[in-house]
Amino acid sequence: MGLFLGLLPGCFLETPAADETAKATGDCDVPADPERLADQVLQLVNLERADADLPPVVRNPLLDKIAEDYACRMIADDFFDHLDPVTGYGPGDRAIAGKYSFFAIGENLAAGQETPGEVMKVWMESPSHRAIILDEKWTELGLSVRLGGQYDIYWVQEFGAPAN
Repeated sequence: MGLFLGLLPGCFLETPAADETAKATGDCDVPADPERLADQVLQLVNLERADADLPPVVRNPLLDKIAEDYACRMIADDFFDHLDPVTGYGPGDRAIAGKYSFFAIGENLAAGQETPGEVMKVWMESPSHRAIILDEKWTELGLSVRLGGQYDIYWVQEFGAPAN
């Protein structure tokens, strides 16, 4: 079944200095077709949102990069949490460091699920993850799936409501 964590949206007031930006310190592997996997997760997210009469979210390249970097951080430093134990950064800090200007940010993490269907199933069965996916404020989504670490596969969703 794997692991999963969700973080409800919130405001983050601390702004990290540019030279403190979290970066992957080791290698993480890219699955055979990462864009196909991410697009499948996006389609499943938007199906759930449509069932709840919510507008779809669209992929954002900055959020994709933030998700990718964080998946690699978790693999490289052997942890699974919303708070990076090395930098102390949470999702809002990572968004700021990644130059994503936001009104709100939300994050879902999962590890060990082998397919987009499996990861969406565990997220939707969890009240906190479901609440993030079905929050009406989101308009953008960043996605990453990376291989390595103790759970073999890591999934990261970064939901955004841009500041503009």
